[in-house]
Amino acid sequence: MKLLLVACLSLVLSTERVVSLQQARLVFENAAKNEQIAADFLTKVTFPPNNILLGYKGAVTMIMAKHAFSPLKKLEYFNLGRAFLDQALKTEPNNIELRYLRFSIQCNSPSFLGYHNEKKSDKVVLLQEISRVTDAELKRKITQYLLQCSELTAQEKLALH
Repeated sequence: MKLLLVACLSLVLSTERVVSLQQARLVFENAAKNEQIAADFLTKVTFPPNNILLGYKGAVTMIMAKHAFSPLKKLEYFNLGRAFLDQALKTEPNNIELRYLRFSIQCNSPSFLGYHNEKKSDKVVLLQEISRVTDAELKRKITQYLLQCSELTAQEKLALH
């Protein structure tokens, strides 16, 4: 089933000129597993029309570091993506979706990259604001991520239910 989803997403991204928020969310979920989906997304989102898509562009660019062979290329992807995501967050620091992107990247990044400074504050914001999210799909994705995240205590996870 996941293979079918990946194939369909690749087909949609390869034929459309505009990327929707729903597509960006799907790409983010699958970028670590499929380099082609991530690369296709990045070619489509050259000039993001809004901060949230800029944030996704940054997050997916950072994930591309996982697929790169050269350590220099890995660092290049990571730093470029970080710049995009930080730019989006600078414009909208209270946007929960952007905080979710940064938190998930920080939780999965090697410590030597030094991208962990906002992990605690992002976690607090996500836990405090998740109940106010009106977009059901976004709320489900954030909640699902937080429930499997090792950064949350058992008590914090129980509060999400």
